[in-house]
Amino acid sequence: MKIPLKIRAALYKGPGHPLEISEISSPTPGEGEVLVKVAATGICHSDLHILDGEIIPPPEGFILGHEVSGWLVEFGPRCENPHGLSPGDPVVVSWIIPCGKCYWCVRGQENYCPYAAARMPGLVGLNGGHAEYMAVPETAVYPIPKGLDIHSAAVISCAYGTAYRALKEAGVGPGTGLVIVGVGGVGLAAVELANALGARPIVAVDMRKTALEKAKELGATHVIGTTDGDPISAIRDVLPQGADVVYETKPNPDLKIALESIRRGGTIIVTGLGTSTIEIPASHLVMNGIKIVGSLGYRPRVDIPELLSLAAAGKINPQRLISHIYKPEEINTAYEGLRQGRHTRALVIWNTTP
Repeated sequence: MKIPLKIRAALYKGPGHPLEISEISSPTPGEGEVLVKVAATGICHSDLHILDGEIIPPPEGFILGHEVSGWLVEFGPRCENPHGLSPGDPVVVSWIIPCGKCYWCVRGQENYCPYAAARMPGLVGLNGGHAEYMAVPETAVYPIPKGLDIHSAAVISCAYGTAYRALKEAGVGPGTGLVIVGVGGVGLAAVELANALGARPIVAVDMRKTALEKAKELGATHVIGTTDGDPISAIRDVLPQGADVVYETKPNPDLKIALESIRRGGTIIVTGLGTSTIEIPASHLVMNGIKIVGSLGYRPRVDIPELLSLAAAGKINPQRLISHIYKPEEINTAYEGLRQGRHTRALVIWNTTP
């Protein structure tokens, strides 16, 4: 595979500024790194938090894009190639890269690895996938099974990964009464995964009718619009005792619906990274034995292979999640579409062939 000297990339220019498509030098993989030719990157709300200055901004010139698929191009020095990959093989790139030996990693909580927190491609420390090529540690790449569409597989590395870990942390399985508040990309992935895990009923709650229609298509047994009346009453009609699990997926969680729709002894799981502050009456929490759990990302060495296997077996289909496809020069239009709630999940296509 011929590697160009110059590539196109979308560069971060600071809070409140659009990304800038520029020509930069092609990255060179360092020790223990691989070079990936980017197929697609997902448009995720976490990026909007950065673009809007809601979390610590990266330096100017940083490359966002943490939901990535592509083709392995070459290995840098001292790579061990644990997956037996060859140049040209399709891969998913994880934005969580655990060290494998710290306090959290050895206890199976690798998504909280402090070393991973300092090097998240497209979020913190390492340039991401909004470019034609990217260099990442080899432990960040996972082989895509034959038969899966490489471009839509990008959403495995964030939307599906985040939803999957949250559902597993909350103990969702056969017969779990589940309410999902907010059915954007992560919420819709959660609907499809919950269906595959055997949860029943699966209640999707959102203000957008198009999102609710998609949720029904992906396996929601009931859909509730927040503008159509009292959503709490509608949830209680389906689950009179309340939900076993409420998954709050909104970017800026408030738990207003969750706290009124969870059953006694139930679990609320939260994955939003926004700047909102959550107020909870202590008596309500204690008297009802409610568990509130935060969940960050996923455990890549466990969850990514499992998700790819689910996709290969037809239990989930990432292509069904994709509603919009954009060219690199349309990337700011893509983020504006996300801001306005037009997407279920959108992709930017950087390359079409290896």
